[in-house]
Amino acid sequence: MAMPPRIDAVQESERKYTAGDGQQLPDLSGLPGVDGHPEPELQQLSARYYDTGDLRLLRAGITLRRREGGHDAGWHTKLPAGTDTRTEVRFPLGDDTDRPPAELLALLRGVRRARPVVLAAVLDTQRWRHRLIDEEGRGLAEIVVDDVTATREEGSEPQRWREIEVELASGGTELLDAVEERLTAAGIERAPSPSKLHRALADLLPAEEQVPGPAGHLRDYLRGELRTLELAEIGVRRDAPDAVHSMRKALRRIRSALQTYAGTFAIDDGLVEELRWTGRKLSPSRDLEVQWERIVGRIEEVPVVAQREAIRARVDEYFSARSDAARLEAVAALDSDRYAALLEALDALIDGLAAGTVGSGPGRERRQVRPKDLDRALARLAKKVSRRVRHAGEAATHAERDELVHRARKGAKRMRYAIEVLRPLHRKRAERALDHFDDFQDLLGEFQDSVVAREHLLDMVSEQDHTAESSFGLGIVYQRELESGEEQVAQLERAWKRARRAAKPLWK
Repeated sequence: MAMPPRIDAVQESERKYTAGDGQQLPDLSGLPGVDGHPEPELQQLSARYYDTGDLRLLRAGITLRRREGGHDAGWHTKLPAGTDTRTEVRFPLGDDTDRPPAELLALLRGVRRARPVVLAAVLDTQRWRHRLIDEEGRGLAEIVVDDVTATREEGSEPQRWREIEVELASGGTELLDAVEERLTAAGIERAPSPSKLHRALADLLPAEEQVPGPAGHLRDYLRGELRTLELAEIGVRRDAPDAVHSMRKALRRIRSALQTYAGTFAIDDGLVEELRWTGRKLSPSRDLEVQWERIVGRIEEVPVVAQREAIRARVDEYFSARSDAARLEAVAALDSDRYAALLEALDALIDGLAAGTVGSGPGRERRQVRPKDLDRALARLAKKVSRRVRHAGEAATHAERDELVHRARKGAKRMRYAIEVLRPLHRKRAERALDHFDDFQDLLGEFQDSVVAREHLLDMVSEQDHTAESSFGLGIVYQRELESGEEQVAQLERAWKRARRAAKPLWK
């Protein structure tokens, strides 16, 4: 049986510039680390770009295209990955010119809300490709001068412009800065659009709407976290490092904001349970990843060096099988109708906050939420966390204490994310409080990790057909985790008092 085509991904660091008609590259000699630049190469490129009817991909900073010509012809999906950086996911061209590969559409399922994609534009480019090389002939960067013709639909008037792109190969950002200096001196400025497609379709994108007051703060916070959630979901499907962690954090932030402020805005709290369900489906995959790395690190603390190899083999065997199964479960949840409905509900909530319709309806007056209403909601949450921390200190057994500390941890996380929503209202005070909450959450996170690690270690020890030598070593690791947990819980009450004291000015 033939193997399916492979999806490859590369990181790109590039900057785009707008050039006037006939404007050429300035002199490139003397750039740092550059020994020469061979004769430029002429390329003819043609790209067909696809998006949903309402341009959901472009609004998320994502492009999906089929490009012919050049050295990297194929299907490409470009994803935001930081300032001047994007991840390009590549797939072979194939014979179908009008239908993007199912594999790429699956990656983008969440951000496109499972909607079909259609042809959005065709871009034809005449490209002069300049390479910058070092003294050994290795490529440091590419500078391309593109004459672009963009057509949105058959029979429409094409758009034409000249653009310059500078993309790193193996050089550093100082080379990007040096090239930018030369371009700026020649009157060539950074492009206002992040991509060619954005420039071609910019007038079709909805205008950015400013929403005043507390509803605007909550809307902006939820919208930002939803965007993070969408991009993290693509990473989960690609099995990218830390993607599950990023997605779970975005889910928690959205859920915490809703739990804290749902009553204030009269938001339907059914969303909270759907967010919790999604988080639970992702939890095993992330928890196993964290615990695998943690316990492997603990193996180095086993005093008998000869035992470490046997213990490591046992740990890897245990986590490998469970991690594969957990990832399959996570992706199945992301493919479900239930998750799709959650995304649609979040869209509706964000739109409702912008329109002022959240909390209003037949027989209900529109709520006028004031800043102090948000402050009071935070104060109520702080009382709950204080109660949980106090009860943890009064617990009669270790098992009861561990559960109460876990509940205090969940409350503190919710409070931290609720403070993030208030940041535009109390910037300095919120930043000071968040610094203390970072420390408090680090303590609680270390404690919870030690509790979960002990559960996994007990499972490993209870399995059959393993040597007494490895079981003894795992027992040593268990003892280390027990000691770590005790160290954290001893600091709990004092750390909470510091965090609460820092947050108190937000509601006083």
